Amino acid sequence: MKLHHGSSSAPPAAAAERKAVSGRRVKLRRLAGLTAFTGLLVWAFQRAVPSDGALVNLGGLRLLDDLAATALRPSLDADFLRVVLEATATTLAFALLGTVGALVIGLIGGLVLSDVAWRHSLPWPVRTGRLVLRGLLVTVRSVHELVWALLFVGLFGLDPLVAVLALALPFGAQSAQVFGETFDAVPDTTLRALRALGARPGAALAYALLPRTAPLLLSYSFYRLECALRSAVVLGIAGVGGLGFELIVSLQSRNWGEVWTLVAALLALAAAVELWSHHVRRDLAVVTCADWSVGQERAREEGRMPRGLSRRTRWSLAMTLPAVAAAWWWVGLSPAGLVSARTRELGGQLLMDLWPPAFPAGGGRVLADAALDTVSMAVLAMFVALLITVVVGPWASRPRADRRATPAVAARTAIWGAARLLLLVLRSVPPTVWAVVALLAFFPGVVPGALALGVYTGGILGRLVAEAWETMDLRPRDSLRTAGLPRPVSAMLAVGPPSAHHLVTYTLYRFEICVRDTAIVGVVGAAGLGRLLSERLAAFDFPVVSGILLASLALSLLVEVLGRRIRRALRA
Repeated sequence: MKLHHGSSSAPPAAAAERKAVSGRRVKLRRLAGLTAFTGLLVWAFQRAVPSDGALVNLGGLRLLDDLAATALRPSLDADFLRVVLEATATTLAFALLGTVGALVIGLIGGLVLSDVAWRHSLPWPVRTGRLVLRGLLVTVRSVHELVWALLFVGLFGLDPLVAVLALALPFGAQSAQVFGETFDAVPDTTLRALRALGARPGAALAYALLPRTAPLLLSYSFYRLECALRSAVVLGIAGVGGLGFELIVSLQSRNWGEVWTLVAALLALAAAVELWSHHVRRDLAVVTCADWSVGQERAREEGRMPRGLSRRTRWSLAMTLPAVAAAWWWVGLSPAGLVSARTRELGGQLLMDLWPPAFPAGGGRVLADAALDTVSMAVLAMFVALLITVVVGPWASRPRADRRATPAVAARTAIWGAARLLLLVLRSVPPTVWAVVALLAFFPGVVPGALALGVYTGGILGRLVAEAWETMDLRPRDSLRTAGLPRPVSAMLAVGPPSAHHLVTYTLYRFEICVRDTAIVGVVGAAGLGRLLSERLAAFDFPVVSGILLASLALSLLVEVLGRRIRRALRA
């Protein structure tokens, strides 16, 4: 089975021919990697700290104190609670509709990109079209959904189409890549047999390919729904409504009681969706959320197979279609805006304004400085996320089954619940909100953006690593204990290396996403390409906007290629 960001496993013959790597060379590689990471971190810290030392906003610290003091006094006004319920329903509706749109795009794009979906060798026009489609999908998914929303607001106004399209396009591009790799990963013997018997192409795919991949596709669909929910909250800053919009308004107006009520609603919604998603994925037993984040090979190696859907899961899946219809009705979605004369006129004008790209005032040096700020922000954010993961992640791993009702077992379970709740809070509150809070304590720049992204990413990374640790084989540790080694030594020798591998792999993957997510915090006043982009969008300086988007795309692709090469070297 193919990896998310890599190639399929090498066959035995290729594995036998692979050149052995000596232990000394492995140590040198690790030392070089550690040295490079340390140097990059020092550079990012030096770039983040202003030369004049003006970093902390003492006046804003009093506002943070006021915010913390009202944590136990949320607003329970009846009218405001009605607003919260409506915003919650709107956020969930946007996530559902955006996920459905992304899955439709992903299924069609995945079939086009899949090699096994085509009968014969492809003629050059089809190969060229697939290459163009692949490049288009890479471009679409490299632009953050918030940036898409800000562009679509100029076309559709504050229409629900803005949120749905902003979610469906980049998530659909990502889903097309995943679905195409999933189709190519399953054995195609049945598909080739049906084709040899003269079955039509569509019928052969429907009977041979789609049923074999259905569990994987369904599992990924629920993982994508979790991501869409978090992104739907982020889109609130574009003014399309929902919990994110209400949170930003309450924060800016300093209604701290309303902020805490909205945060509670956001946590309840995120917990419900993640619980539903986890239950479905557990029934499928094919992949975990962590597997989908960086690939599916670990699930194949562990031989996990679907155990069948429970009655509760089947009922919940049966309610999906009515839920999508209800979401469509709730937000008042109308596709007519896509083909209206006004949209065609504004869309054509926008394309003309975006081309040709231009440098901002100050030329390429300003753009380069913004790009370096983006990289330094992402590096510091991942450092914060790593600290959170290392401290909280081990406690967030589900305890092994133990029926003994001892105080130690009860305490471990309580700590596990608290750690999981903390990670849920960190990843459920959007980075835009964390950035607004950070900007109360720090002056605008790299540091508040890095803290906001680091806290948010720490919640996601901590969950991924905790789930990976839950599936680790503990038999080597138990064998070392039986041999007489102390518990700490046996745990470090048996669990340490694979734990470090999981941590490094997921960190590299999240760093790629973190570079892309810097656009979010830049919109609310942090540094980097995101801040430059928001300033040029507000000034309707579209040629410069196009230039910034191209620079962001180039930076994202560079980081993605480097991350893929490093992960490949780690697997080797």
